[in-house]
Amino acid sequence: MQTVSIKLADDTKRRLNIAAAAQGLKPHALMVLAIEATLAQAERHQSFVTSALRSRQSCIETGLAIDGPTFGSYLKARVRGEPAKRPMAQAIESLLPTAA
Repeated sequence: MQTVSIKLADDTKRRLNIAAAAQGLKPHALMVLAIEATLAQAERHQSFVTSALRSRQSCIETGLAIDGPTFGSYLKARVRGEPAKRPMAQAIESLLPTAA
């Protein structure tokens, strides 16, 4: 296990000591937990972004998408426990508003 040294502002160090004591932890343990939590959040965010970019690329390549409001209604029905058929992807052009 490697050692990492960080410099903290006096106020940050004071807040760290208070927060660690309130949780019954040593400041080092709280810093390790905070780093782990932040890394997990960053990894979840990156996974979300990667998935979104993959979906975007799929829409570009296929020209298909699912209508947002229709999909929202589908999800709400599922949450209520009602049977619902998943909306099918449609040509993106058919989902765009028409010019008046």
